[in-house]
Amino acid sequence: MELSRSLAPERADFLRRLQNGTCSHGFIVEGPKGSGKREFALWCASALLCQSENKPCGLCRSCRMVQGGHHPDVHFYGEGDKAISVDEVRGLIKETGWIPTDGEKNVFILANAQRMQPPAQNALLKVFEEPPAGEVIFLLTDSRRSLLPTVRSRGQTVRLSPMEPKALEARLKLMFPRGSHEELAAAVTYSRGSLGEAEAFLKRDAVMRRENAKEWLSVALDGDKYRLIGLLTASKHKRDTLLPLLDAFLQLLSDLLLAKSGGKAVLLSAEDLEFYGARATKRVIAAMCDVTVNCRESLESNGNVTAVMTRLATGLWSAANERA
Repeated sequence: MELSRSLAPERADFLRRLQNGTCSHGFIVEGPKGSGKREFALWCASALLCQSENKPCGLCRSCRMVQGGHHPDVHFYGEGDKAISVDEVRGLIKETGWIPTDGEKNVFILANAQRMQPPAQNALLKVFEEPPAGEVIFLLTDSRRSLLPTVRSRGQTVRLSPMEPKALEARLKLMFPRGSHEELAAAVTYSRGSLGEAEAFLKRDAVMRRENAKEWLSVALDGDKYRLIGLLTASKHKRDTLLPLLDAFLQLLSDLLLAKSGGKAVLLSAEDLEFYGARATKRVIAAMCDVTVNCRESLESNGNVTAVMTRLATGLWSAANERA
């Protein structure tokens, strides 16, 4: 299993400690969203459970199971929308007493540790400080400051930094071999070194949202009000899919406004900039941003979907027709 280059220093330090017997029993892995915290923890789990001499080999049965997310001795918590509760921590404490099923250690990976409330953190404190022999715990957090000082003081902190652009682009080429150079370069710029953000940018759903956003803008600038209303109120649009679509539309408008103000566009090609830039002034784009933000807030507050999207279509049409 390969690890992205930006994690190489952390990987080297972990292996060094593992080889000389000074590996910690508790790690606080800190980094912004998409920085590879889960990837790093899984790589460490592979190193801890690998059956080969050169750890982690990425090829043995154990490494493959860890990589696939189904190793019986790797336990995940906190990967859903809810914070890890006190009851879940109590369940984890019980599991730390179990004998490993397949390897020599049990590895516990607690995602989104920054969401944990103080009672849950306090419940975790003792086992995080002194787990049974053969147990290793990883707390993944956007910021270690969200953890209680008593928790922070009992684990080794590993800070993950953004990936270098060249390393990130090389990684994306492996993940998206059909991606064009332009798409990969845009993902690198957009993500600001975050592998997770870059990966999300290139996924089919995100690409389709950007294409839909471009269609919205084109129809709005064409001045066909009723076509725009029909497009935005289509029955296929549901609240949970409209919110990320509105975010994509706002990103598109922001990118266009940036370019019109002398900045470098990220999402729009030179052809796109020429097409939209000739048809929309900064005033028009700013007005479209305002009406989109207002409608998004209404939608998020459980406003009627058809009514909100009709208001958005009317607002975009009005903004496009005030081009002076």
